[in-house]
Amino acid sequence: MLSYSRGPDQPLWEKTIGQVLDQTVDRWGDCLALVSRHQSKRYTWRELRHLADCVARGLHALGIGPGDRVGLWSTNCVEWILVELGCARAGATLVNVNPAYRTHDLAFALRKSRMKVLFLWEHDGRADYVQILEDARRGQALPLKHVVLFGTTAWEEFLRAPFNVDVASNPKTLPISSTRPVPRVSPRG
Repeated sequence: MLSYSRGPDQPLWEKTIGQVLDQTVDRWGDCLALVSRHQSKRYTWRELRHLADCVARGLHALGIGPGDRVGLWSTNCVEWILVELGCARAGATLVNVNPAYRTHDLAFALRKSRMKVLFLWEHDGRADYVQILEDARRGQALPLKHVVLFGTTAWEEFLRAPFNVDVASNPKTLPISSTRPVPRVSPRG
């Protein structure tokens, strides 16, 4: 492969994103990992991994399995990172949807990507995303089964999905099941 023959002298890593996240937590768990100034949120690596695992568990609770497509239609925010890492932990395929998309573009992306769940904000200063989604879905038979709006009780409930989800059957996914809930993480402002 070209990447092996013309890269740095060091070998490429054969690790999953989840494995790298775990190694990072082992090394720098209590160090700052993510800051979102516009949301006034700050997370350590340990908190970030916990929340990514909550997203992975929520995906499994929705019936999303390895290889299933998960849509993310959002501008930069903490939730974007959580869904990205949660998809990696769950073995799901992340489908990034351009936040500039409008009805026609989104309808095409929904058809072609075959995503089963879509994460988004209800609206921002530029668009009413829920209305655009409703218009894009109209008249189409889509595999999209779930829509989760950030910043709502549905998002909070999604993050609190049961902790007894068994993902050990997926060899490319790190086990994220637990016998007891981990305390909720509150963002530090």
